[in-house]
Amino acid sequence: MPGLNPSSRETPSILPPNTRVAIPEGGGFRIEEIASDDFADFRDEVTGLLSGWLQEKGVPFPGVAVREILDNLIHAVPCNASVAIDPDLGYICISDNGPGIRRLDLALELGYSTATDDQRRLIRGAGVGFHLAREDMRRLGGELTVSSEPGLGTHVRLSFRPSGPRGVDPEEFLARLSQRQNNILFLLSEGESFGPSRVASELGISVSTAHRELTRLQELGLVSCAPDGKRFLSDAGKTYLQGLLSL
Repeated sequence: MPGLNPSSRETPSILPPNTRVAIPEGGGFRIEEIASDDFADFRDEVTGLLSGWLQEKGVPFPGVAVREILDNLIHAVPCNASVAIDPDLGYICISDNGPGIRRLDLALELGYSTATDDQRRLIRGAGVGFHLAREDMRRLGGELTVSSEPGLGTHVRLSFRPSGPRGVDPEEFLARLSQRQNNILFLLSEGESFGPSRVASELGISVSTAHRELTRLQELGLVSCAPDGKRFLSDAGKTYLQGLLSL
């Protein structure tokens, strides 16, 4: 019986993540479910939804950044992902519940790549994705922030305008934040950087809940993320707490 020709073996199929895209509509969100068996089609479909909505609002679309971050999801599959546009046009968030990035400090360096040969057949895989995404956002006057927790997932925020302490209205944020979120901010005000595990231990909540709350606070610009994935109070967060104590 003739042996198998190694070159005839099929490349293992790598499917894009099942993804929910939240598009602002009528005071709420329209949810689009994206399920594709091709990474290029997946990227084009999500990119089309985002660019179409932003262009209608007259907001420049960070096409390079979005495509690079969507391609980077190949490292997280199999997983679920979510993409959301801030109704106030402040940012796009792309999150997944994959294995997370264990060496985020290296992942953000130019030229660092863990892409396999099979993955490189579908994406560039040259270790330039985060670098290109960051440069694209800076070109538009925005910024890129990445946070990741091994075993829980990765969260990428493409901000159209840098966050800062200006315009922080304590009364406005107080109406939007839960008591638990305020407790996390006061915990971070002690001056240390905390990961979800430490926050969970200090406040008696689950690690997944701590991760979700930290991500939300980061989306609001009240918390920043260090290269090791730990969170610390941003300047806007400090301003908020100072204003809160003076109410």
